Amino acid sequence: MQGFSQAADNNKAPILTVLSVWLQDHARVLEVGSGAGQHAIHFAGTLESIRWQPTERAEVLPTLVENIAAYGSANILPPIPLDLSANHWPQDTVDCVYAANVMHIVSQSLGANLVRGAAEMLAKGGVLLLYGPFKYRGDFTTPSNADFDQWLKARDQSSGIRDIEWLCDLATESGLSLVEDRPMPANNQMLVLRR
Repeated sequence: MQGFSQAADNNKAPILTVLSVWLQDHARVLEVGSGAGQHAIHFAGTLESIRWQPTERAEVLPTLVENIAAYGSANILPPIPLDLSANHWPQDTVDCVYAANVMHIVSQSLGANLVRGAAEMLAKGGVLLLYGPFKYRGDFTTPSNADFDQWLKARDQSSGIRDIEWLCDLATESGLSLVEDRPMPANNQMLVLRR
């Protein structure tokens, strides 16, 4: 597989456990920032009744398309471009928008675009699932997350681990409410926000 990510491989099993709780049969899922497609391939291959729509920025899309064609199951739709800076989302309604390790990689304004765009795409009762590290009342959950935040900012000053209070305020403004904040391995969280 081109563009293989060890981190995506490590976290796929615990994330699948959460998806199995929140995704109903025949759910339509849009993934923001699919990368090489490892999560799409694993989750759609296991949850066979769902329809999974992978997305990525145009410059990463060819690798994603190739991997989905080579390893994907029939319930994965052809990958499409999605650029949070353009803020142009598909017109379809979905039951779930899923993003793993995106909020801390993109700028805060692009993270806000993700939450607002997802809220508009979700059907009533649909969920936005956000996986990654978060801060609480400005504090990191572990020293390693504080170190990770410094590493992120050294690489790109506009990136960084986000405050969950900021995210929840933004979600509320967008018509979403936090219904689960689940601790995950490697000092991550899975946030479930419902429309």
